[in-house]
Amino acid sequence: MEVTNDATDLTFTLTLNGDISTTDWGKFMIGIATGSTGTTTGNGWNRPINLDSPIGGMDYWVGSWVDGGGGAQLYNYDGGGWTGPSSLAGFSLAAGASSTISYTLSLSSLGLAPGDVFYFDAYSSGGGGSDSAVDALANPNVSITEWGQTYTSSTTGSGGVGLNSVPEPTTYALLALGALGVAGYAAGRRARK
Repeated sequence: MEVTNDATDLTFTLTLNGDISTTDWGKFMIGIATGSTGTTTGNGWNRPINLDSPIGGMDYWVGSWVDGGGGAQLYNYDGGGWTGPSSLAGFSLAAGASSTISYTLSLSSLGLAPGDVFYFDAYSSGGGGSDSAVDALANPNVSITEWGQTYTSSTTGSGGVGLNSVPEPTTYALLALGALGVAGYAAGRRARK
């Protein structure tokens, strides 16, 4: 996962070790905590995937699919429940031996301003509504051992580095090398399915 930005948008680019055009079930998701009205139980798609960060629970959820031409949705937790879906500023799929999925979100759609910090984790999952995180960016191990099992991202992943924290966006210029290190670690540490 590589995270980049400009003055108005934030882009997450997920690199997958495999051809997404050969799957008909893959779901790829991002849970985001910005420190507002987040929840530590649940997400926009009602999957058994949770996020618990130092600044609170998940308050934004990006759910995407690669089958049927692909698509993505953005949900927001408003303190009482999930609202959405709303559209992203941009979404694209590029299939190949090493496929990429890019999600562009406006900073304003996430309630972020220059200099804000947020936490996130990225997940892959099956196609069923009760499917949990088969693979999570913050955890180098298989996240679950059976469908329907709950997975929670936290600051210290099970055997892993834990949640990803991103200074947003004015500090990016100063931390560009650190961001590239995170992207290299995340993309190269294991194959994603």
